[in-house]
Amino acid sequence: MVSSSRRVALGALFGAMILVTNGFIPAPDSDFLIIIQSLLLAVSYLVVGRGGASYTGVVSGLLITAVKIGFFPVDLIFATLFGVMVDVLGVLFRVQRDGRASSLRMAACMMVSTGVVGLGAFYVSVYAFPASCTNVPHDPVTDATILIFGVISGAAAGVIAARLWNRNLMARFYNRY
Repeated sequence: MVSSSRRVALGALFGAMILVTNGFIPAPDSDFLIIIQSLLLAVSYLVVGRGGASYTGVVSGLLITAVKIGFFPVDLIFATLFGVMVDVLGVLFRVQRDGRASSLRMAACMMVSTGVVGLGAFYVSVYAFPASCTNVPHDPVTDATILIFGVISGAAAGVIAARLWNRNLMARFYNRY
């Protein structure tokens, strides 16, 4: 198990990396970079274990909210939800067995997570509260492209994270080969 100081440090580092890649790009263009956020959440789940992705999601949500105050509390809620879903689905799909990560299971975990969070964010911004998200341009082609690209990006991030874990990080963090 990872110590609490390592959990805080990794969550802060990964949250800051998500902020740098997504935080300063206006919506909906920032949604095309979901692969980076997905990859960092998947790696934080694998490195820290249960709760790692949730912690990183909360930190990134707080940091992005500080930069994009007009999207409060939407960014905070969905970033946190994304991290929680990665943790829950990672456990349910049994992504890790004996320290090794299954690429297929991690890809499925990330596909479902990005799909659900993407659809939820789309519904909130377009249908539930469109008046509060008027500064986000919406057209059906762009919205469909973002949703499809998000699911594909989630799968790619899951595979990359599992391979990165199995080939490099597992030996570094848990002294297993």
